Amino acid sequence: MVTPRLAMWTVVTAALCLAGCNGQPNSADASGGAYREVAAPLQLVAKAHPPILDVPVPMGFELDEGRSRNFAAAGARYVDHLYKGGEDRFAVARFYKRQMPISRWVLVTDMFVQGDIMLDFEKETERCRIVVCDGSMLSPTHLKVQLWTTGRIQTPSQQPAKGSRKP
Repeated sequence: MVTPRLAMWTVVTAALCLAGCNGQPNSADASGGAYREVAAPLQLVAKAHPPILDVPVPMGFELDEGRSRNFAAAGARYVDHLYKGGEDRFAVARFYKRQMPISRWVLVTDMFVQGDIMLDFEKETERCRIVVCDGSMLSPTHLKVQLWTTGRIQTPSQQPAKGSRKP
């Protein structure tokens, strides 16, 4: 048996669900003058402790240790990491464009090629390439991070002492 009070709450709840928070959906004018509903772009958050300290990794992405490697020796380093996650490729690209400058990386190349997003960054004598591409059914987005030292590697004996000038 439906009581008047239960019927009233059902009607009120249905009205609130249909109306939304402010009664109007977020909309944008399409080229033909028709409005369509849009959502704000997703903002990803960086992990607190990424494997490479100056290369952020978005939350929700995990390192595939079996397909990753890195080493550092004599002032040079090399990183070849594969991360798997489920976030949108374009949200991941926006994440790197926003987060890499925090660690003093400068964006030098931004490419979209056959579905893959490739971002190249430079910092001092290093280069970092971020490739965001399709993954598998369980992890639809793959994130490749490649970092390498470029140019001549200076040994401690070649570096000028603090306070002295180069000849």
